[in-house]
Amino acid sequence: MLGAFLYVDAGKGHYVPALALADKLEQQGHQALVEDMFLVCNSPFWSSFCKKEWRFMLRHPRIEGAFHRLHDTKFMGAVFRFIVVRIHLKRGFLAWYTKTKPDFIVCTNFLGANVITPIVQKLELPIPVFGYAADVFNNPTAGFNKKLDLLYIATFVGRDLLLAKGHPPERVKVCPFPLKSSIEDLPKLTKKKARELLGIKDTFTVLQNFGGEGIGNTEFVYEAARRGLPWQVVVVGKLTNHTKKRFAAFQRQYPNFTLYTPGFIDNIGEYIYACDVQVGKAGANALMESMALSRPFLVSDLLFAARDTTTFLNKYKVGWSGNKTKRQIDILQTYYQDKEEQIAMEKRFSSLPLSFSSKEFILDILEEVARWKPGYATRGE
Repeated sequence: MLGAFLYVDAGKGHYVPALALADKLEQQGHQALVEDMFLVCNSPFWSSFCKKEWRFMLRHPRIEGAFHRLHDTKFMGAVFRFIVVRIHLKRGFLAWYTKTKPDFIVCTNFLGANVITPIVQKLELPIPVFGYAADVFNNPTAGFNKKLDLLYIATFVGRDLLLAKGHPPERVKVCPFPLKSSIEDLPKLTKKKARELLGIKDTFTVLQNFGGEGIGNTEFVYEAARRGLPWQVVVVGKLTNHTKKRFAAFQRQYPNFTLYTPGFIDNIGEYIYACDVQVGKAGANALMESMALSRPFLVSDLLFAARDTTTFLNKYKVGWSGNKTKRQIDILQTYYQDKEEQIAMEKRFSSLPLSFSSKEFILDILEEVARWKPGYATRGE
């Protein structure tokens, strides 16, 4: 069996789950393709546009909020469905499909529901198209399409929000979060052991994650140092030359503050195990990896697209949100000083209504493929 996992090049949030699922599908003895959805449709312009648009929005959160609030509607989804079957995307997709002949498609970006699904149905191709809500706590309204065969989402909070938007219950399914293999297959480590492996101090540790786009600020460590907090901060992710210079200046000004800046790493799981709390933008992968390894998460940059993250964090009390640096330090200082809350935090993770497994997710997809019939929902029949 050949599965095609289509992503949109708009951040790692869509690419990483596609890669994780493809990896587990191959481990089951099948074949997998991981491809850019718009390149599959022979549309390099839209592929490039999505990449540049999202990176611009990350740098300008106020514009992102206004723009996406205006365009995130069912009407926009209907516009997508109307246009894609009337332009060259349909021809490009058919050429790709004729060449590859996948047995099923999983779209890890919300656009897939209103790009790939209408094309497949217009061409009357005998293949199921599934969606995965990469934002995990919701899915953009512009991705609404009752004819999508099945929409997976990793949280009950997200499922309830999708049902409230009008998604058919039989076409929404809660799934395990698809962890990448380096996290899923990582043996459990204590904080002390993880710190020994990484060669860092055994003290209260904040993991500041700048992600693949380098979203973060150096003011966080300056504020912690000004308050004389005896922490160590470890910064991972993309560090621009400007950011590196800022951190170098910080270390000259505060030589006694413990700061590590490894940047891009391939053992993020060990760093999460080593920390007491992770800080970063509300990226689904970083946040859910923290949840999987039982570490609280402080959302430092809450974009409109990830606004429902706070609903989850507030409900289950496994993290916080704060866009201002002083507020972030206030939150973590209170947590650092409250040993009882730290113990309570550890206990709350054991009762989270979440599951994490790319393997179990892909096995469920294979079951749904076996049950699929053209023109019908794959569940609830």
